Amino acid sequence: MEGSAMMRRVALSILALAVLFGGASAEAPPPIAPGVPVSVTLQPVAIYDKDGKLAGSPEAPTSTIQTPFVRSGTGDPIIFSGITTTAKQFAIAKPADATSYRFVNPCNVDVRIRKVSSLSESVTLTTGTRFLARSSETLGTSQPTFVSIIATAAPTGECAPELQYGRGG
Repeated sequence: MEGSAMMRRVALSILALAVLFGGASAEAPPPIAPGVPVSVTLQPVAIYDKDGKLAGSPEAPTSTIQTPFVRSGTGDPIIFSGITTTAKQFAIAKPADATSYRFVNPCNVDVRIRKVSSLSESVTLTTGTRFLARSSETLGTSQPTFVSIIATAAPTGECAPELQYGRGG
């Protein structure tokens, strides 16, 4: 009987604890934690151009539509092989309909390219347009006859950037 009496006392103790704490409820957490900025809903705003005409609104947002890059000429790129930390000049011909060019730099170093007036003029590490290693970019073009290219550091492999003339992009 001692064992069953002991079991009865333990069961009653557990039941008493369950009744005592079972009805308690935790305090609800605050909707915003202290110190956290409160988000504010912004009202839509209309955008007007310099002439006072509606240029954009939440119902008609402004958007930039970019035309895709279309290759000009034969469609083949101009490949500038053997680029090193010594500037190298190239004679190039731009197709008449070209308005932009895509420059692809597959090298493991940045390169700089610059339009020059002759094969004796060259780009330096602080002139021209820098193209990051293993990247490509499409830019508007001028009327270059000669370009000069230099690697900003010694390439560890072949460095042969490509220039592709076209429209759009």
